[in-house]
Amino acid sequence: MHIDIQLIPVTPATISSTSVVVIDILRATSVIVHAISQGALEVIPVPTVEEAFQFAKKFPRGTTLLGGERGSKKIEGFDLGNSPREYFAEKVKGKRLILTTTNGTKAFHSVSSGREVAAGSFFNIGAVGRRCLDLGQDLLIFPSGDEGRFSLEDTVCGGMLIDRILTEGKRLVTLTDASQSAHVLYQRFKENLIESFRLSTHGRDLIERGFEEDLAYCAQVDITNIVPVFREGVIRGHLLPFLSLGSTGVTPVATREGKGEGE
Repeated sequence: MHIDIQLIPVTPATISSTSVVVIDILRATSVIVHAISQGALEVIPVPTVEEAFQFAKKFPRGTTLLGGERGSKKIEGFDLGNSPREYFAEKVKGKRLILTTTNGTKAFHSVSSGREVAAGSFFNIGAVGRRCLDLGQDLLIFPSGDEGRFSLEDTVCGGMLIDRILTEGKRLVTLTDASQSAHVLYQRFKENLIESFRLSTHGRDLIERGFEEDLAYCAQVDITNIVPVFREGVIRGHLLPFLSLGSTGVTPVATREGKGEGE
């Protein structure tokens, strides 16, 4: 198993035989994982606000929510912003979500040719690690970055994913220099993930704009077993049961499609 990480979010070359994990900790993939774990039927990531409004017209009234941000703030005319704290079952259960954000939703389309494209976050890091191992394919970790630039917090999460995969220890894993670097970076922040958020450009921007509570919320680790998978323009929770890797052992878990956990 060969693991690489795209430290700068540019569209990769041929990845048709490679699994991909998209990461946007602050905050798109955290929102996606959280919304699906709370019962959202599916998430449609779109690059622009205009596309979001156009997509919404295709579905019956009352079935679909618009969510996302520009400049970190809720878009006028949208139902929800881009804080995972907004996406609870009372609001999203049984609904379709059309999401547009500055970085994360575009990233899915940049890697859509991957063999399987999953949404990763600290929320579901163990489940994503187990899914990657179950697939047994080469892996590209794709941090969404910060408007085309390197993202500290996304890379730290990528490093944690690499650490979880290495911890399993039953498969030969080779790392590129980039993925080695991400793994080293994770070791620096593993005892205090929020520190990486506060040091990052985007984390500081969120604090300045009044979203400091989102930093602590997005730093929660292994709170769901859902692995959202992007296929044909739509993200849905994965059904296949599997084991979730944890730093203290292996715990049996399962993913469920389109349902909140525990239902």
